[in-house]
Amino acid sequence: MGERNAQRLRDEGKCDKPIGWIDHESIRYATLPSSSWHLLLLKVFAKYIIILGAAALFIDFLSIVFFGGRSLEGYITNAYIPVILYIGGPCALIWGAISLIERLFPSVIYKDPKGPLWEFNRRRGLVTVFRNPKKKRDAGQIAWQSPFSEFDGYVHSGPTHQGLPLYYGAMVHRYREEALTLTAFQAASANDEDHKALWNFWLQYMDSTAPLPDIPLFEPHRDKDPVTAEHDKRTGRDPRYWRDMDSATYKQKTDEMYKRCLKTFG
Repeated sequence: MGERNAQRLRDEGKCDKPIGWIDHESIRYATLPSSSWHLLLLKVFAKYIIILGAAALFIDFLSIVFFGGRSLEGYITNAYIPVILYIGGPCALIWGAISLIERLFPSVIYKDPKGPLWEFNRRRGLVTVFRNPKKKRDAGQIAWQSPFSEFDGYVHSGPTHQGLPLYYGAMVHRYREEALTLTAFQAASANDEDHKALWNFWLQYMDSTAPLPDIPLFEPHRDKDPVTAEHDKRTGRDPRYWRDMDSATYKQKTDEMYKRCLKTFG
């Protein structure tokens, strides 16, 4: 599609891109439909039932062999075989069938998202949250939209089942009842520094007067953003700085970035 038509679609609020994307202009998030998640979760559930069940049967078998007290023949007849037939067999069938479909017909599992969930638009300085796309008529419809500058970042905490703190990030509008959790980019974790660093990332990304954050995610898009392109030209940045980096140096650089985050936000 020509750039003129692409720009016209953007100006009209339409879209010439997939449902979700990451680039120099905006980050729009979409996820798999619920039917895809149900199949993937069912596969994981069946897999772990088999693993845990096999471990339990093996431990029980060893207890009979070494400590006695029960008949090994009775154990095989009354426990081992029924468990294999009525639990292990169906779980193995589910695990194998979904894995086979995933390998041979991935489009059956990984279906296109029904619609976007939210968008951070660097070019326009707006945050947009869309209606739940489960209903077809709601897919792509805007629930609310506000300037990014009107939001504040927060780190919330809650206890795990063991009583340990678990942190997650969110952004809350100063004047209206609008809020967005940021766990799609950074899952809940035991470190609050991770979420403070993520908020700093959003501050940098949404500042259109400053260059894009210098991370591998944006390297293919840096030359398309005028401010970033000018910055890279002025500083002599290698356009393939991240892409041509060897694995050892990449790990060193990312470890250094993470340590700086811990030092800055700790």
